[in-house]
Amino acid sequence: MRKHGFFWLLATCCLTAFQQAHAETPEPEDIEVHATRPVTVQTYQAVARVFRRFNALPEQDRANLSLHVLGRLQPQDAPLKASGLHLQTKNGAIPLFNADNDELTVPLTEALWAENPPLMANLPAESFIGFTFQIAVSPPQPDQFTDAQARHWLRQLNNCMEDIVGVIVAFMLPDAHRLIVSVAPHSRLEAVNTDQTQLLLDNQSDAPQNFVFRPQDYARSTLFRSTRAFKKILVKIPLDPHAKMKRKS
Repeated sequence: MRKHGFFWLLATCCLTAFQQAHAETPEPEDIEVHATRPVTVQTYQAVARVFRRFNALPEQDRANLSLHVLGRLQPQDAPLKASGLHLQTKNGAIPLFNADNDELTVPLTEALWAENPPLMANLPAESFIGFTFQIAVSPPQPDQFTDAQARHWLRQLNNCMEDIVGVIVAFMLPDAHRLIVSVAPHSRLEAVNTDQTQLLLDNQSDAPQNFVFRPQDYARSTLFRSTRAFKKILVKIPLDPHAKMKRKS
């Protein structure tokens, strides 16, 4: 029962009840049970190291920036929670997914680092978890920011890449040039400069919409404002880094 979990228990109970109700039936009944049991996909330290490395960057390079990792179960393209990704610690299981979205949630503690428990997931054969990385911005005001601030966020990300890979390697990598602004439903994103207002996006839908732009294409005195608070502001990471988690052999 431990091996097959809830589905094995359910099938066993159903089979027992069926046999008791039809004890006189001579033909045997065959029931196949297909359940996916948790398998090891990674270690805690391997994943936590990514977040610890980002948090160890110089404060001036990552101020108002935060690292987010989003995962999807592939090739089904199912939510991360469908994988049941969790830490199997000596004190029990710790889920590593947010029930409301696909964000990977990794607790960063010295106790877990010392224990280094395995990451487990319910991965069917040939399935894997695909991850994408995002750098989110926390603007001083929730509904507006300046072009100068936007350019500063781009410089910060470039500095972070230099901190991680070094000056020489960073020189060969493309710089960050674009921001992704998630505009709230039923709100307008505008660019205001010297009393002239340019409509950038009129989101009349019931879902957020993204507006991708280069701050370098606007005057430094430009103010980007929305009629409602932004859902999210991201600095587009060059080369769109991604990663996979698969069954460990």
